[in-house]
Amino acid sequence: MIRSRTVLALLPLALLLPGAAQADDRSTEILRYECRTDTVRRETTLFANGTIRLRRGKIGNEFMGLAELGQDALEGYVNRLSKEDLTNVTSPVPGPEGAWVERCTLRLQLAGQELRSFEFGPFDPLQLNFAHVLQIAKELEKKVTVVKDKDELPADYDPRPGDVLKRIGDGLRFRIIAFTGDNKGIELEGLDQPLEIYINRNEIRKKFTVLVSREQ
Repeated sequence: MIRSRTVLALLPLALLLPGAAQADDRSTEILRYECRTDTVRRETTLFANGTIRLRRGKIGNEFMGLAELGQDALEGYVNRLSKEDLTNVTSPVPGPEGAWVERCTLRLQLAGQELRSFEFGPFDPLQLNFAHVLQIAKELEKKVTVVKDKDELPADYDPRPGDVLKRIGDGLRFRIIAFTGDNKGIELEGLDQPLEIYINRNEIRKKFTVLVSREQ
């Protein structure tokens, strides 16, 4: 089912205009396409500076990849998206639902236009204009190679208390207990052996290789 929400938050009209000040281009989203089940998700986001970010994998342990569009390519995609009129997109008849069926959202924010947000399922019938936008999102997804080696922390991993990590070499599991007062060190306790260790925060990738679990 597609459910459309209109959010009254407009981007500056200068967005994407040549020579305009764009201090927040790296964090300004033009398009975000995300699908998830109860256990896994995949997300493709196009930013205003031409960066495409792809996240994919088990929720809480996704792998990430990035790609960069040149200015001409970015403008080409923005022009294609702008040509699709989503004003009259209506909700289709709902398709099958369940724990293992993906539930998807697509958010589109073009310069000078309202933020449009849609929810739908992979088996829902889609109106033609919306199907064209979805196809563009899938094209963007294919441009990114996911940074994924077996036993590698997610590319955007940020340690948190409660995280359980697997140590490089012996595969022992450790739980992050706390950070030191200056936030530069991490205290961890062993789950497989009665060990307590401290490491520098910037060495987390040198010492550990898998995010086993994360407290919600």
